[in-house]
Amino acid sequence: MLRTAIVLVFVLSASLIVASSASAQGAEWRPPSQQMPMMPTASELGGDWLGPRASWFNGIQGVTGVSASSLRAAGDARSGSDRAQIARFSDGPIPVVLWSDRNADGRADIIEIFRRGGVIVQLIDPDYDSNANVIRYYDASGELLREVRM
Repeated sequence: MLRTAIVLVFVLSASLIVASSASAQGAEWRPPSQQMPMMPTASELGGDWLGPRASWFNGIQGVTGVSASSLRAAGDARSGSDRAQIARFSDGPIPVVLWSDRNADGRADIIEIFRRGGVIVQLIDPDYDSNANVIRYYDASGELLREVRM
């Protein structure tokens, strides 16, 4: 009897872990294009930043729990340029999406999507050719679930 109860507890625990892992992976964000988006200008950050970038925010709510329409944009312009070096799209003090242009070509080189302050997706252009080459998915604890080469 005790052995049966132990086996039952083990089976239930394993199925909860699998269900939890599946739900974390189930709401995956996919980029609309392999070509990385242009960074917003200072005037776009103060105005219609979403319009020209709406496709990059499709599916955000399913992954983060925050709708794109509730996000507010802010950024830091690169010295000598009107384009942002870093663009933060937030719902309150914690970013939901962060775009970074590390090589000053005017395109995002890394896009990070957060849930409750932790990174859950990273889209990366490590060779700076304006095309994403890697997408990484993380679980709620920050552990890498999967890396996909594109």
